[in-house]
Amino acid sequence: MQKEKVKKIAKWILIVLVVLILFSILQSIFKGAKKFKENIYNVTAVKIKKYKIPHTLNFQGIIEGDPQVKVYSQVPGKFVKNNVEEGTFVKKEEVIAYIDRDMIGFKYELAPVKAPISGIVTKLYYIDKGDSISPQFPVAEIANDENIKVIVNAGQDDILKIKKGQIANIFYINDPAISMQGEVFSVPPVVDKDIMAGTVVIKAQNKGRTMKIGMSANVEIILEEVESYIIPERAILLGEDYAFVYINKDNKAEMVKVNTGFKYKGYIEISGPFKDGEEVIVDGNFKIYNGANIKVEYINLNL
Repeated sequence: MQKEKVKKIAKWILIVLVVLILFSILQSIFKGAKKFKENIYNVTAVKIKKYKIPHTLNFQGIIEGDPQVKVYSQVPGKFVKNNVEEGTFVKKEEVIAYIDRDMIGFKYELAPVKAPISGIVTKLYYIDKGDSISPQFPVAEIANDENIKVIVNAGQDDILKIKKGQIANIFYINDPAISMQGEVFSVPPVVDKDIMAGTVVIKAQNKGRTMKIGMSANVEIILEEVESYIIPERAILLGEDYAFVYINKDNKAEMVKVNTGFKYKGYIEISGPFKDGEEVIVDGNFKIYNGANIKVEYINLNL
């Protein structure tokens, strides 16, 4: 009888200990959750306002002289010599090369190949004396580097947006600091049905001969200037099928869905339920959630 009483007491003691342990664990979890909810996240934000930003189309191409022409011999024969070197500036009608007409039974003076325009000799196609020359194949190429052009292929959707006379900025691909402003010179009236694209020509004055013939360039055609809200691209977060940002509402993060537009120098155009002075969170947005407590530091847009 005494043994049963002891066992019963031990059982109750064990039950009490288990209950106390469970209570302690639940209390710790509750305190941790409460502490988590009370966390304050440091973020940076911008106070937005509308800016005039360009809507642009961007292409790549090769810088050419304007004009840039291939030079042909008017007679067949054999190559004798070049009268100039590549990179030499020649005047119109200056002799570039000489051709031996080499007709059996006849004696001719060497036939000169003359420059049809003034400019830089960008290419000499013949070097070895005695090479056969035909009027169908070029002897040299000359480019006027006082003016330049870039020829690009634009898809059918872009062709509809491009108009003659629109401003176009030309940049070196490897050094955007070297740039020049030109304009759209021509837009094709039809689209090539085989490639569903058309050839657009951009021209510019090569002031100081800054741009070098043959270099790769980016071309930015400005379609229009639009007044819009813009924010740094890193402020945009992506959901399953939508883009969103966090804004500051009384030191709490609030998620707002946005529509994005044109990108411009690391910034992106947005539209949505915004007003001037709205505080859009830029940095630290990846670690917060809707309703999170935030402490905001403000940064400026460097436009």
